[in-house]
Amino acid sequence: MNPWLNISLSDTVADCDKPVINSLTTAVKSKIVLDTLPEPYHGDPEAKVYLLNGNPGHSEKDLTFVGCGNAIQAVSVLPNGKNAFSNIYEKEICEELWHINKKFIWLRDPETVVNAIGESHLGYKWWKDRVRKLKKACGCEISEKVFCIECFPYHTKHKMAFDLPSGKYVDDFIYSAMEEEKVIVLMRSRREWFARIKGLENYSNLILLNSCQNVSLSPGNMTKSDWEKLVKTLK
Repeated sequence: MNPWLNISLSDTVADCDKPVINSLTTAVKSKIVLDTLPEPYHGDPEAKVYLLNGNPGHSEKDLTFVGCGNAIQAVSVLPNGKNAFSNIYEKEICEELWHINKKFIWLRDPETVVNAIGESHLGYKWWKDRVRKLKKACGCEISEKVFCIECFPYHTKHKMAFDLPSGKYVDDFIYSAMEEEKVIVLMRSRREWFARIKGLENYSNLILLNSCQNVSLSPGNMTKSDWEKLVKTLK
C-alpha cells in the first residue's frame, strides 16, 4: 500500500515513518526539514528509465512556497481525507505521491509552482539543468519517460541515508523494474543503493555516472555505450 496517502502540508511524514523519525535524537531530527513536503519519487513507475538519486535537498527559499497561494478545492475527498489542497505546491507534489499525475513535476512546463513574487521552485532549475543534454539528444519531452526515486525521501541540507519503513514501497518498484530489464541510472548514494537493493550492483542494465557530484545526464558523464542506450530507450 502507498505509504504517502496521509501527506499534506500539515502532515509531512508518512505514518509508517513517524515512529522512526520521532525516535531520532534531537540533533539528527533537526537535520531533516519537515516543514516542506517529502519527495520520495517523481514521475511514472511504468517508465522505461529509472533514476536513483540521493535525497531532495533544501534551500531556505523552499519555505516561500509552503504558505504561498490560495486553497484549491478538490472534486472529491482526497486520499488524505481533506476536501481541498492548501495551495498549488501541495497539489502538485501530492498528486505525484498519489500517482494521479505521472509527469515528473520538476521537468514539466509550464512551471506552476511559484512563490508570492513569481519565482519558480528551485527544483525546476536543478532538474532541467541535469537533463538538458539528454532532452536535446532525445528530441522529445521526457517528463513522462523517467521515474526518479530518492534514497531518503525527506528534505535535508546534507546527505542523509538510513532505512525507513516507507522505503519498501519504492524498493518493490525497483525490483519490478529489474525483472522487466528496465534501464536504471544510479545518480547518487551508490553505496547505500547497493546495500539496499539486492542484485543491483551486478544488474546488466545499470548505468553508473562518472561523477557522483556532477550528476548531469550527459554524454561526458557516462560511457559512450551507456549514453547511446539511454537515449535510444527514451526516444
